[in-house]
Amino acid sequence: MSGGMGSVILCEDSILERPVAIKFISGTAHKRRMDDEIAALLKLRSKHVVQVYDVIRPADDEIGIVQEFIDGRDLFESYAPPVSLDAYYKQIWQIASGIADVHVLGVIHRDIKPNNMKTDPEGVIKIFDFGLARDDGPSAKTKGFVGTHGFAAPELYARPFTFTNAVDTYAFGATAFYLAAGGLPAELLKQPPNPDTAGYFHALPLGIAPEIAELLDASLAEDPSARPAMKDVKEALARHILFDKHRALIVYQSRASVLSASSRTVNLAFGTIGALSIRYDGLDFIVDSVSGEVAINNQIVAAGSPLPGACVVALGGAHRRSNERRFITFDISHPEIVL
Repeated sequence: MSGGMGSVILCEDSILERPVAIKFISGTAHKRRMDDEIAALLKLRSKHVVQVYDVIRPADDEIGIVQEFIDGRDLFESYAPPVSLDAYYKQIWQIASGIADVHVLGVIHRDIKPNNMKTDPEGVIKIFDFGLARDDGPSAKTKGFVGTHGFAAPELYARPFTFTNAVDTYAFGATAFYLAAGGLPAELLKQPPNPDTAGYFHALPLGIAPEIAELLDASLAEDPSARPAMKDVKEALARHILFDKHRALIVYQSRASVLSASSRTVNLAFGTIGALSIRYDGLDFIVDSVSGEVAINNQIVAAGSPLPGACVVALGGAHRRSNERRFITFDISHPEIVL
């Protein structure tokens, strides 16, 4: 197999008895991209990004990247309409997770698209082909367009430009739309694209939750600074995938209670000093009502506020003596997403 950045051969690791793909890149024309690809892949450890096992140098002007081999067709070749909203959420959550892991390292993939993703035999989506990767930061500049039309962010068409990891967020948004609809809006196919983020995802017949639709639409914003962080997209999708599966343990005066889908509300009070009611809405644990002196992690709380994953609720202000205050521990479990 061959492509614009080199050739790929399939081999068998005789020691570890596993198939591997070796991507060869030769010549000096793409040396900077080659170095970036190697640096990016060697740093990554993600369930949703192919793993690099080794680097070989068969010649002075050639390098081979030994990496995990994922058999089968990519997500473009194997496209099928989502069978359910939950299946769609799980699909794009995996992609968001891989990109978020890449961004934690300060690395930009810069060619996110369905063609660069495959599903392994266990049903896990993995992102590959870092041939266009660049480290984030002041040196992340180029004088020419490199990318895939339809998935490339508007700023990639400017010359010269400085790009950020927001280009991956835009490409994720385009990929998410493609996986939902089997195609892209005409505005995204223009060169450069002219995204109209008035509600692409709200209009899809899948019934995407408003919070998720807003994040996905925002990922296609023309202004890179208006696009959400992939970590936030990943976390929002996880909460919706795990709808009604969260549990919170509340300990007050040595008594424990659990909030979950089967017991959604709890009322906590200390005389007339302070009181609050907490409700589980399937996505978050919300302060339903509050009165008197109530603080969460030393911050004054208002009705409608979500509780953080682990916190201490204080009934009674810091100006009071210890016997005039009560403390409640609140801890949310984080169930795993089952693919």
